[in-house]
Order: sequence, then C-alpha cells, then structure tokens
Amino acid sequence: MKDWRAFLDLKKKIDDFNESCPLLEMMSNKAMKERHWGRIATLTGHTFDLESENFALRNIMEAPLLKYKEDIEDICISAVKEKDIEAKLKQVVAEWNANALSFAQFKSRGELLLKGVETSEIVALMEDSLMVLGSLLSNRYNAPFKKDIQSWVQKLSNTSDIIENWLVVQNLWVYLEAVFVGGDIAKQLPKEAKRFQNIDKSWVKIMTKAHETPNVVQCCVGDEMLGQLLPHLLEQLELCQKSLTGYLEGKRLIFPRFFFISDPALLEILGQASDSHTIQAHLLGVFENVAEVEFHEKDYDRMVAVLSKEGEKIMLDSPVIAKGNVELWLGELQSMQQKSLKGVIRDASNVINDSNFDLLSFLNTCPAQVGLLGIQMLWTRDAENALSNARLDKRIMATMNQRFLDILNTLIDQTTHDLTKFERIKYETLVTIHVHQRDIFDDLVKMHIRSPGDFEWLKQSRFYYKEDIDDCIISITDVDFSYQNEFLGCTDRLVIITPLTDR
Repeated sequence: MKDWRAFLDLKKKIDDFNESCPLLEMMSNKAMKERHWGRIATLTGHTFDLESENFALRNIMEAPLLKYKEDIEDICISAVKEKDIEAKLKQVVAEWNANALSFAQFKSRGELLLKGVETSEIVALMEDSLMVLGSLLSNRYNAPFKKDIQSWVQKLSNTSDIIENWLVVQNLWVYLEAVFVGGDIAKQLPKEAKRFQNIDKSWVKIMTKAHETPNVVQCCVGDEMLGQLLPHLLEQLELCQKSLTGYLEGKRLIFPRFFFISDPALLEILGQASDSHTIQAHLLGVFENVAEVEFHEKDYDRMVAVLSKEGEKIMLDSPVIAKGNVELWLGELQSMQQKSLKGVIRDASNVINDSNFDLLSFLNTCPAQVGLLGIQMLWTRDAENALSNARLDKRIMATMNQRFLDILNTLIDQTTHDLTKFERIKYETLVTIHVHQRDIFDDLVKMHIRSPGDFEWLKQSRFYYKEDIDDCIISITDVDFSYQNEFLGCTDRLVIITPLTDR
C-alpha cells in the first residue's frame, strides 16, 4: 500500500503541512504588517487578499511557501525585529513630545532663566535617547524607520547643541546684566552698555518664545531662530566681556592690589563705587588686615581710621576722601595707612629709647604689631650694644643674656593672667618671638662672640629705626630691607622658628 500513488501523494501533503506549521505560526505573529505580506506576495508570486472576509488558511496554503521557506522566515523575523525598533522609536518620540523646559525667576524681571538642575537633567536624558537612537540606526532591520530615526537623531543632536549654547549665553548674560543694567560701570562703558541693551532685548525675545513653545525639541528646532540668534548673542556678549576685561585690567594697573581679588568681587566694588561705605565688605581682599575703615560721623565719605579684624585701630594722619574713582582713593588709603603706621612706629622707637622706658606699659598701649616690632628693635639695640662693649666689659654679654631672660619671664608671666583672646594671642606671639631672640643671643654668648661685625651676629634678622632716613630697616648680613608698614593687626605667628623659616 505504501507504494500506491494515492498514499505517496497524501503522505507528501501531510509532510508538507507539518513543515509549513512552524512557518504559519511565524506568519501569524501580530508583528506582520501589510508591507511584510507584500514582500511574501512578491516572493511567491501569490496574492494575499488580507482584507477579504473570505480570506482563510487555504488561501495562504495555496502559495508555494515551502519553496521560499528560508526567505519567508527572514521576512517574519524582520517583522518581529522591526516591531521592537518601532516600539523603542515611539517611546523616544513620546518622551520628547512630553518634555518641557523649566523656567526660573530672575530678580523682579520675570522668568528669564532656564532652571539649571532641570535643564541638566534634560541634557542627560537627551544623551540617553541619542544612545538608543544610535543603536536603532545601526540595526540592520531598521529600513522602514531609518528616515524617522535619522530625523530624530538630527533633532535631538541640534537641540542638545542649542541648549548647551543657551546655558553658556545665559550664564554670561546673568554675569554682565549685573554690570550693565544700572550701576556705575555702565556709565564708564557707554558703548558696551548700549550693545548689552540690544542683547538684553534679544534675550527677552528668546525667553518669551520659550514660554510660548515650552516643548524642548519644538522650541529649539521648530524653527531656526534659536540656532541663528544664540551664536550671535554669544559673540556680542563675548565682545562686552572682552571690553569689560580690558576695563578691569586698567583698574588693576592703577591699583595693583585688585589683582588679588576675583573679577566678580572687583565688579561689585566698581559697581557700587558711588557709595564709599560698600567697600567695607572687600577690604580684607586688598589689605592684609584692614577689616574696616572708620568714617567721619558727619562727613559721609571722609575716612579717619583703619581697624583690624581684632578691633585694633590706627588713626590716619590725614583723612582720606572716598570720592571719585575707587581705585584712586583706595591707593590714597593704602599710602595713608602706611604713612600713619610709620608714624606710630616712629613714636614707638622714641619711647623705647627713652630713659624711663617701661616694657609692659609700652606693650599695653601700642598696637600688637608695633609692640612686636618694638621688642625686636629693643633686642637688636641691646644685643648690638653688648657686642660693641664685650671686649671692654667681659661680663656685659652674660648680664645682657640675663636681661633678655628677665624680659622673657616678664612676658610669660603675663600669659598667666586673665587675658582676652586678643591679649593672649598678643603675648603668646611676643613670647614666641622673644624665645627665639633670647636663644640667638644665648648661642652668641656660648660661642664667645665679641664683635657686632661677626658673621654669627650679622646673619641674624636685625631691626633698626634710623632717624636720619626716618625709616624702619630690617638688616640681614649686608642687605637692608625697608619695613613696608602694612597694618597686620594681631595675628598668630609661626611657632617653630628655624634658621630657614627665620630667613
């Protein structure tokens, strides 16, 4: 019976059907679209009327499926892959159709800023989406969606670039807005101020458009306005900034201490220069320890004294009028502060050389800085006097050494009293310095040095007030340095003094 023709034909039909079942299962997948059936129809030469009410399995079986089995399998597999690609693309599109810009208030002018954190999150999300689209673009089954994928890659890439430029322009606009909208600097840079007014109008125009079209992609690439206007604004803002940098450089050349402070701090100083009292917040940036200036009670711009962080006051020999360009009157303040402190040091030198000199009275009435300098001048004078007479008086070196020890004990004794924080720092610093001085002289005694011309003495830091040139001089070997008279107030000094740190 197996050799009968009917048996063989039936067996072939059953085998072919069994072989067709997996193929039919793949063709029944919901991922199969009209375009896939069209490709199968073209391949097999058989028409599939999918819309017909009478369309049934036999219509599919009539096609030579097994003849093109491998090609049909490829079409079915591509349908599943394409569905996955389509789903991911739709997800990206839906995500960016829903993403909107977030705005922040700027002063009292309205919502003229992009929120920094939210915008950074948008940029990060955009990078993730571009990675997804990049993987879809490299997928070999992307043919039906390639144009859409490329379009969205272009849109998101352009949007990312525009937002990046937008934030750069925003930061520069905020920085320069504080300079050119009001304030004193705008009056001194009229050309740049006018240029910034035009920039400001364009910026407001951009933000108004963003409010009208808050969708991220639509706002950035819906038209070419942002793509064209932002680079132009950046160029104009950079011109303003360049002019401003040149302006600040000029101010720094006039008053070099402005080099020690940042551009924003200098802009704040210059922008508020019409009110001399606003300089108080910036004094420590340009002076070592002038934390405050004292103004005359009745004359608003007349500066009469300088004060340290610790509250020590130096009265100015002549008042400084804080009017006009701030860099000029700050230069006058610097010169007058140094001149006034020099006068205090001169008076201290006279007190030290007075026959009725009392150390503690001197230290308690003069500023800490001058007291410290005074004890160094005192040590230099007495040590040099002992060395000059050492050959004539063999006991003078030991006697002077004991005197320096007595001074040290007097200073140490003061630290055992109930002192304020300021007084304690003052006396502890004096002890630190005088311990070092006493140790130096003790070494000179042990080495039997007998002349002020000996190198062991000359290599030390020596302090003199020379009346003939009216200046405090610091000598090391044969080199003389003029004391700079910068007001230092009462600050801690280096505890560990070595020959290296001494130099």
